[in-house]
Amino acid sequence: MPISHSPRVSERTGRTSRTGPAPESTPPRPGFPEPREPRLAPRVTATRTGVVWSGLWAVAVIFIVFMVFVVSNTGDVRVSFAGTSGVLPLAVVLMAAMAAGTAVALILGTARLTQLRPLTRKRLR
Repeated sequence: MPISHSPRVSERTGRTSRTGPAPESTPPRPGFPEPREPRLAPRVTATRTGVVWSGLWAVAVIFIVFMVFVVSNTGDVRVSFAGTSGVLPLAVVLMAAMAAGTAVALILGTARLTQLRPLTRKRLR
């Protein structure tokens, strides 16, 4: 049975493949240097300065969004809490709610980390 050198399409992948022996490499031509293996670029690792730079960009974007939020919510709102009431700008009320939620999340997270730290130290020993 003769070996076929024509492309064949795989039913599973849909790609073409050749059957038969692999093509022989061409000999180097006189007057031309031999082809070299391509050199990979050295891998660049993250540095502290790069991380800080990225963090500053993130803070700048958040600050711009925050400023748009404050300018968009300048209307006054009547707030009643714990027997007191007053009129405050909507942005201030929303920021206070956000700060309170952040504080609760930080307190609970700190408590959980404090609880897990001794367990982690025991397991590493």
